[in-house]
Amino acid sequence: MKKLLLAAALTALLPITAIAAQADSTIGSNVNENQLDNFYVAGNLGQTQYRTDITHRNSVFQNIRFGWRWNDIVGAELGYAYLGRRKSASRFAETSVNSRAATLGVNAKYNFYEGFFVTTHGGYLRSQRINTDTYYLTGSSLKRTSWNNGWYAGVGVGYDVTRNVSLALNYDNYRLQYNHPDDAFRDRVNVAAYSASIEYRF
Repeated sequence: MKKLLLAAALTALLPITAIAAQADSTIGSNVNENQLDNFYVAGNLGQTQYRTDITHRNSVFQNIRFGWRWNDIVGAELGYAYLGRRKSASRFAETSVNSRAATLGVNAKYNFYEGFFVTTHGGYLRSQRINTDTYYLTGSSLKRTSWNNGWYAGVGVGYDVTRNVSLALNYDNYRLQYNHPDDAFRDRVNVAAYSASIEYRF
């Protein structure tokens, strides 16, 4: 709970700072007086790292987000993230956990110097985790799917290539759970995501 409150506080801090620092009509470098034009789509590609001792904890990270920002500063977002597959193996079996999440949250962007900016976002996620046990001796497998609630938060730094296009480097954290009624296995894990992103503003 403390981590969740800290993430929420950090997410809320940047929009407040940005609005206070840019109270005039020349906010950032991408201001558009028509607020309907402040919709954007962003895509991320990178690597996830499960914060666990299980082997093969790194995997591919893919994320797409749709959102809107008031005066290109603060707004809401909706997204989908593929968080990859982690694996662990013993002499007799292999276990893999495949994770993805739908996200709903707030986002903020602050241009601090000639097209350079910092971003932050965070909010609620609904994760799907597929736990698959494969048994070497029999060649059989057992698959179970768990849906759970969680949270996510992240920061980034980037540059506005044009009025409509931005590039950035990002760090995100996803808090996931696994809890299936037919499976004794229970799990809570933080998944770190390191990625590059491109954003297009309409």
